[in-house]
Amino acid sequence: MSDVVRLSRRGRGVRLGAAALVLGGLLYGTVRGTDDHFPFGPLTQYAFAADPDGTVPDLYVEADTTAGERIKVKLTPEGVGIVRAEVEGQVGEFRRDPSRLQAIADAQRRLHPADAQFTRLYLRIRHTQLRNGVAVGETTEDVAEWTVR
Repeated sequence: MSDVVRLSRRGRGVRLGAAALVLGGLLYGTVRGTDDHFPFGPLTQYAFAADPDGTVPDLYVEADTTAGERIKVKLTPEGVGIVRAEVEGQVGEFRRDPSRLQAIADAQRRLHPADAQFTRLYLRIRHTQLRNGVAVGETTEDVAEWTVR
């Protein structure tokens, strides 16, 4: 025979309250939240399937450097310390205020002071057109450009 231990009335209340808070957070995040509120908000980059006859966006940042090269910026913790999802979630802000790209240059300078530094940044989105789920072409949208200070 095993001894069954039952929760006290207070214990049940605490668990129900915690569950209500979590469910309330999920409901609020689903209706009003953004990717910044994950896991209580939508992670929209995974929340949809590509239309087999639509376009697939691919956001990226390029930089001109003090070495005279144009490179693709590594939007990773090791690269510039800013991840692609952070940039994707703020495309509208970058479009309205390209000076926000300065933060990427500042982060790169702080993390990699011995490397060639960024002189100009380009935020772009490559749109790949699909037909029956197969890539048939692509276009590039220039979202924002910024000359680094």
